Amino acid sequence: MNAVTILLPVHRAGAELDEAFASVAEQTQAPGEILIVLNGSDEATRQRAMALHAPGIPTRVLELPEANLAGALNLGLAEAKTELVARMDADDRSAPQRLERQVEAMRERRELVALGCAYAVESAQGRHLGAVRPPTDPGEARWRLLLGNVFAHGSMLLRREGVLGAGGYDERKLRAQDYDLWLRLSERGACVGAIPDTLYTLRRRGEADAFASTPEQGEHAAVSLLEAWDKLDPARDERARRSLARVLTRTEPDRARREIESALGQRPTREALQAWLLSAHTSPPMPGAAHEMCRRARLREVGRELQTLGVDSVTLWGAGEHSAWVLAHETDLGVEIQGIVDDAPGQGVRFGFEVGSPETLRPGQSVLLSSDWHEDEMWSSSAEARDRGVLVWRLYRSNDHLRAIRSRAG
Repeated sequence: MNAVTILLPVHRAGAELDEAFASVAEQTQAPGEILIVLNGSDEATRQRAMALHAPGIPTRVLELPEANLAGALNLGLAEAKTELVARMDADDRSAPQRLERQVEAMRERRELVALGCAYAVESAQGRHLGAVRPPTDPGEARWRLLLGNVFAHGSMLLRREGVLGAGGYDERKLRAQDYDLWLRLSERGACVGAIPDTLYTLRRRGEADAFASTPEQGEHAAVSLLEAWDKLDPARDERARRSLARVLTRTEPDRARREIESALGQRPTREALQAWLLSAHTSPPMPGAAHEMCRRARLREVGRELQTLGVDSVTLWGAGEHSAWVLAHETDLGVEIQGIVDDAPGQGVRFGFEVGSPETLRPGQSVLLSSDWHEDEMWSSSAEARDRGVLVWRLYRSNDHLRAIRSRAG
């Protein structure tokens, strides 16, 4: 038998399941078997799964009456006939070389128990939204996991005995089961890592939250994260302290932060992790001057777009500190700011303007979303205004939706 079992759980699925199945069935290194686990699925999903077939690859369908993703995964691990088990999600895609490259890496690096890869993020309509590159070094991955999950669950190749030896997936976890497992594996000294190749495509239903988690996922992940923090070595870490002191005095802060990262890669301690977080806050990756230059350049670019369309005034959507910054750089924008609206009622006067409600915006009125953290959320909440004909401009994303207006203006 070939070296890998594909473990593909499914709850409710449509045509995406066919595409996901095909992507693992057509690998350059064929899997030894494909296990589809119906996770509390309805009859339509069951019939779709039963119809899937790959020539020369044994395919079995297992069923779990009540939905529990961790339970479905544990069932698949127990039933797998190979030591290596590749995860796959029912609405994602694997590149043709995924198994070949991951299996080769696992054979070369016997210390690895779980191996991911770089992955692309795509909208439901097939639009590329970005890419994520998890750490390839297990030492770095161990401490990076103490700050959040960096791996796509469906992209992982697992050593079956190593995962089961750590207790498998925790069936009490209704969400973030994978993150909990990576933390427990790392705590036991089992290595988790990745290869740099982009071999997986993660499909997201909504573009605005493509890189976010649901509140329920966040709650479960937070519990696992804090439990992992509680188990960190609380001993004094003099190396981390010396490096942090240099960060705080601005003495080669980037080099000092790399020293903290090196210490974390060797042995994560509570003090070293706290030192890294403080260093990241005190000396962010992009220097303040460079960040300001980029923001102002983008403000000027959007201002030129507005002027090309003959727009001579805009209303800001957002009453936060970002609007104070935009007002301070109104000359960069090049058009007059005539007011502020905000989703939250009762703002009163902010930055010299009486904050209004989005309901007061008129068709044809130009509005500029003003937030560096919440622009995607504002874009979603502006749907009703856009439907009424309000021209909503984005500062940090493309304004392709207004190209038709530009064409008419020309």
